[in-house]
Amino acid sequence: MGTKKIFSFILVLGFILAQVSLAYEAVFQQSAEELYEAALFKKDVDGDLEGAIELFKKILDQFPDSRKVAAKAQLQIGLCYEKLGLKEAQKAFQKVIDSYPEQADVVKKAREKLAILLSTQAVLGKKDREFTMRKVLAGPGFDILGEVSPDGRYICFTDWDSGDIAIRDLVAEKNRRLSDKGSWMKSSDFALFSVWSSDGKKVACNWYNSKDNIFDLRIYGLEDSEAHILYNKSEYTHPLGWSSDGTQILTYFTGDDETIFLGLLSTKDGSMQTIKKLGEFYPSNAFFSPNADYIVYDIPVKKDTLNRDIFIITKDGSQEVAFVKNSADDALLGWSPDGKYILFLSDRTGELDMWATQVENGLSYGEPVLIRKDIGQIWSMGFTETGAMYYGFDPSMIDVYTASVNIEKGILLSPVEKASSSFVGSNTSPAWSPDGKYLAYVSKRQPGPERIGSKVLCIKNLKSGKVKVFTPELRNFGRIMYWGTDGSSVIVTGSGNEGPPGLFTINTSTGDTSSLFRKENGMPVPGFVLAPDGKTIYHRKNAGQKSIIFEYDLTTKQQKEIHSESSIYNLIISPDGKSLAYCSLEKSLKEIVMKILPTKGGEPREIMRIKQPETVHFQSPAWSSDGRYIIFGKGQSAMQDQEIDLCRVSVDGGTPQKLDISMDRLTHIRVHPDGKQIAFFAGQVKVEIWMMENFLPFIKK
Repeated sequence: MGTKKIFSFILVLGFILAQVSLAYEAVFQQSAEELYEAALFKKDVDGDLEGAIELFKKILDQFPDSRKVAAKAQLQIGLCYEKLGLKEAQKAFQKVIDSYPEQADVVKKAREKLAILLSTQAVLGKKDREFTMRKVLAGPGFDILGEVSPDGRYICFTDWDSGDIAIRDLVAEKNRRLSDKGSWMKSSDFALFSVWSSDGKKVACNWYNSKDNIFDLRIYGLEDSEAHILYNKSEYTHPLGWSSDGTQILTYFTGDDETIFLGLLSTKDGSMQTIKKLGEFYPSNAFFSPNADYIVYDIPVKKDTLNRDIFIITKDGSQEVAFVKNSADDALLGWSPDGKYILFLSDRTGELDMWATQVENGLSYGEPVLIRKDIGQIWSMGFTETGAMYYGFDPSMIDVYTASVNIEKGILLSPVEKASSSFVGSNTSPAWSPDGKYLAYVSKRQPGPERIGSKVLCIKNLKSGKVKVFTPELRNFGRIMYWGTDGSSVIVTGSGNEGPPGLFTINTSTGDTSSLFRKENGMPVPGFVLAPDGKTIYHRKNAGQKSIIFEYDLTTKQQKEIHSESSIYNLIISPDGKSLAYCSLEKSLKEIVMKILPTKGGEPREIMRIKQPETVHFQSPAWSSDGRYIIFGKGQSAMQDQEIDLCRVSVDGGTPQKLDISMDRLTHIRVHPDGKQIAFFAGQVKVEIWMMENFLPFIKK
C-alpha cells in the first residue's frame, strides 16, 4: 500500500472513530439527561425528595464526564436537602462551586442558594458555629443604598430601571416594586436611601420629589403600595434607621442655610425632633441601639483630612461621649442586635480593617478588637435578627480612554486606548487643554468616602507622556468641567474646607485652588456650561413642572432666564459660544428630542428624535471642534449597566450615525481641539452584596 493510500486510510479511520465517539457521547449524554428528567419528576411531581436524591447521585456515579448534567444534578441534591431541612444542603451547594467551576450558570445559582441558606438558617449551637463570608448578590439591577430585612429574607433597594423603591426576595429570587411611579418618561422622581422597620413590614425611603425639587421622606408597606409622605419640610432628608418600637425614624436633614441636623422623625404625626446640630458635615452612618435609648453616629472632626470619629448620644440629645476617637479614619458599620458590640471600619493599620468595640450603657468597654483584616471599603446594609451582617461592595472598573476618529465620515482611525496605565479602574472625567497638548483627568487614589486626598488631579503631557499629580484642598472633588480659556487652570466641582459646594479653579502649574462660585448663588453645580470666553455660565434649574435655562454673568453676578420647557438635560455649548444644545423628553410621544437654542434667546430648533427605550446617555454629549456635529452616547436606558454606542448627528439635523465604538457606560465625551481625537470614560459599574456571620462570638473579653 502506497504512502498516500496509507495516509488517506489513517485520515478516514480517524474520521470514522471521531464520528463513533461523538455518536457514543450523544447516547451517553441522552442517558444522563433521561435519568435527570426522571429524578426531576420524582422530586417535583411525586414529592419523593429522598428518592430523587438517590437518582441524582446515580447520575454523579454513572456519568461523571457529563459535567453539565452532573452539575445540575448536584445542585438539585442541595435543593432537596434544603427542603428536607438537612445541614447537608450547605455541603451540596458548596460541592457545585468546588467541583464544577466551568458551569457558570449552575455555580451562580449554587452561590446564591448557599448565601441565602446561611443567612436565614436558625442560630446553631455555639460549638457548631463557623465564621462565614458569602456573596449574596452581584451584578447590575440593584444598588447598595438599602438594607437587609430583620428576618434576612429581603433586601430593599432602588430599581433604577424606573426609580421605584423595590425589594429583592432572597428566597424566591425575585424583585418586586413597592411603588409604581411609571417610567422615566412619565416621571423623574426616584427613591434613594431606604431602611426597614423593626417588624420587617415597612420600608422608609427618601424620595426625590421633582415637583417641589426636594427629597421628602416616605413609607411603603409590603402589602400596601400607597405612599405615606411623612416629611417634606426640608430640601434633603436622609433616613438612617427605625426605632425598635417603630414610632421614630432616625434621620439627618438640612436646614434653610444648608446646616445639617441629626433628628428623630415621628411615624405617627411626621413631627421632627432635633437631637443635635451637626454643622456642615453629615454622618456616613448612624444607628439606634437595640433598646433605642442611644444613637451612635460617625462624623468628620478635622477639616484638613475629614477623618471621622464615632460618638454615642442619648436619644434626647442631653448627653454625648466620644466612643471611638483616633487620628485614623473610623467609619461606623453598625450596632449588633444583642447590643453588645459596635462595628466600624478603620484605616489605623494602613489598610481598611473591620473592628469591634464592646459597649455597655452607652460607654465603650475595653479596647477595639480586629475582626477582619483588609476587608476594604464596604457599606453597611444592616444586621439580621440572628446577627448576620450584610454589606455592599463596589468592584466597578472605570477608566479614561482616547481614540482617533474622523467625525465627518463617522469612522474610527485608531484603536481605543486607556489614557493611563496607573490606578487602572479608578480614572474619570477627561478634558483636553485649549492648545491640545495636555489631557487632564481625575484619579481616585484612596478607597472610602470622598475626602481631601482621596482623589487627585492628573495633567498628562501628551508629547512626553509624563503626568503631574495635584491633590486639591477640596472635599467631594468630583468632575473636571472645563479648562480655563488661557489653559492655566481647570474648573472642577467640589467643596472647600468651609461653606457649601460649588465650582473651583485649580492652577495646573501650582495646584492652588480658588473658589469660582458657590451653590448659594442658586445654581445646581453639575448642570452648567462655561462660555468659550470664560465670562458667562449657562445653567439649567428645575422649577416645579418645568426646566429653566439661565445665563449667569461671572463678573456682575447677575443672571437672566433665556428659555424654559417641560424638561431639559445634557446641556452643552458650541465652540463659538453662540448656541446651546440640549435634550428634552416628550412624554406623550415617548421620545427624546435634541434641540439647538441661540444663547441670546429665541426659539429652539429640533435636530434629532430618538424613540424610547433608546436614549441619549446622561452627561455624554459634546460638540465637535468645528461646530458641525454633536457626538453622544446612545443606549437602551440611561440607568442600566449596558453598552453605549458612540454616535454623531449633524447640527443641521438628520439621522444619527453610529461610530465604531461601543463600551459599557460610555460618557463624558470630550473632543480634542484638532477635531481628530476624542476622550471619554467608560467601564463596568456593578455592586456586590455580601453576608458575614458568626464573627462576634469569638471576641475574647
